[in-house]
Amino acid sequence: MRFWDLGSPEVAAADAEPWDGPLSGAVRPLPSLALVRMTLAAIALSLQAGTIAIVYSQVAGDGAAHPDTSLALGLFTATAGLAMAVGLVVLSARVIRRYAAFFMVTVVPTMGLISTAAVWAIGPEFGISVVFYLEALPFAFYALRPRWAAMCAANVVVGCGAVMFLQDGWDYPLLQWVMVTSTVVGVAWIVGIAAERAERLADSEHEARVELADLNHTLEDRVAGQVEEIERLGELRRFLPPQVADAVMSADAATVTAPHRARIAVFFCDLRGFTAFTKESEPEEVVADLDQYYRTVGEVLQRHGATLGGYAGDGIMAYVGDPVPHEQPARAAIGMVAELREPLDVLVDEWQRRGHDLSYGIGVACGYATLGVVGFDGRYDYTPLGGVVNLAARLCGQAGAGQVLVDHATYAELDGTAVCKPVEGLELKGLGVQKAYVLA
Repeated sequence: MRFWDLGSPEVAAADAEPWDGPLSGAVRPLPSLALVRMTLAAIALSLQAGTIAIVYSQVAGDGAAHPDTSLALGLFTATAGLAMAVGLVVLSARVIRRYAAFFMVTVVPTMGLISTAAVWAIGPEFGISVVFYLEALPFAFYALRPRWAAMCAANVVVGCGAVMFLQDGWDYPLLQWVMVTSTVVGVAWIVGIAAERAERLADSEHEARVELADLNHTLEDRVAGQVEEIERLGELRRFLPPQVADAVMSADAATVTAPHRARIAVFFCDLRGFTAFTKESEPEEVVADLDQYYRTVGEVLQRHGATLGGYAGDGIMAYVGDPVPHEQPARAAIGMVAELREPLDVLVDEWQRRGHDLSYGIGVACGYATLGVVGFDGRYDYTPLGGVVNLAARLCGQAGAGQVLVDHATYAELDGTAVCKPVEGLELKGLGVQKAYVLA
């Protein structure tokens, strides 16, 4: 019973198809639920009217105007009701919906003609038979477009008048015709108004569902796009310092990445003997040693939350205090260096055993710098600019093998928490003589 299960995918698929069957322009686009209800009502009324006509033709005898015609009409009407019931069970939802318009345009006017013929066959002796005229018009005004419903109404009005005025035995035919016509047409008109409003509500609901479906579809696309974008942004962590990636992805990214001043501690580290090593070694060995070096330094930088400024051959630059502020960036940087020296010393010993004459030098300087995004379309970097960056780089360049040089600002912030020895008369390129200290 495919059509009875109104929640089945078959019925849903049928309702989703366009209302474009034969004569569809004459009928309101009805959903499957409305078609089922209207068909059930038509079956019940057809069986009822057919049974009454059959019974009356048998019991009325000569009291009926045309008993044989009444019997034939009763059998035809009851058979039509049974046929509709069989069709409702046998035919699929798609077939019923496809040919529903053609069926209604054919059957509804026929119902009016049958009603007229039934009243003529029964005759005025059974005056209540005029109720048969109520059958066709409510269906017409509910299901058909106004023009077609009006044609059915004209059919009933003319047929009713013809029977009452032309058949003998009707008392006050004009009065009865007016009463029947006004009642039938009035009821049908009310049904038509209700059907029209229901159709507008159904159209509004359909449009709302379509709009909601579109919104859900576009929402899914937007969510999928945003998820994909977040995943792509997550990939920034592979190419940018985590702090910078977080700043770029944050709500106030424009504020964070705009040029600004901050007090930071700048860290530089590079390898001693690296130039000679690259000349004497195979490229694979150079890459292997650099990989060990970067990994060793990078792990310590990440643990201490330092922002990686970049790689330049054997040189590594990082800083503490931006974009995540730090109250004592120098102390944080020296704590990081203290932890870094041990694994670097182990790495240097391993290099020495392999015959690679390499070591490291570190420089740390503390002060204010201008930070922000610099570059051009296609490539931007978030970086610090200022004298403190140059000072840290020069200190790193002057540091001996395994040595850490810090500037006076860093030494002052340590306030005795680390042992430092002053370096007398240290002259740095472009900066002149500077106060510097060797971290013990």
